[in-house]
Amino acid sequence: MASGKELYTVLGVDPTASETEIKAAYEHLISNNPEGTANHDSIVHAYTVLSDMDSRALYDVTGKVNGKKKRKRTSEHTDRREKARYALNTLFLAGAAVTTVFFFLQWSGAVSTTPFYWACSVSLLIKISEFILRLIP
Repeated sequence: MASGKELYTVLGVDPTASETEIKAAYEHLISNNPEGTANHDSIVHAYTVLSDMDSRALYDVTGKVNGKKKRKRTSEHTDRREKARYALNTLFLAGAAVTTVFFFLQWSGAVSTTPFYWACSVSLLIKISEFILRLIP
């Protein structure tokens, strides 16, 4: 694998190259060096580092590639929110099914419009609650 300031030379671009130039150089090189050739891995590695803004900034400043990937932290609160969102989405789907049944019953004249409106209202409130949970960090 290439390291140091060699990543730009592997792709054949300037250190001041834009993201578009880096992508174009990568696509050109990768089409000429299919998987299994000697240069393929170094081209993919160079593009992986230089296409990510954070990795490229670290590489430009230090000349080193950070091999460690950041672990996504999950907290107990995040897990609870995800479970609540899942439960609300499930309730919304059940409410949508009930609303559909009431719609057809109301359409056929078997029931009044009141149950249909109540089912619509409850389903809408459930979906709004789930959407609000998305906004909480």
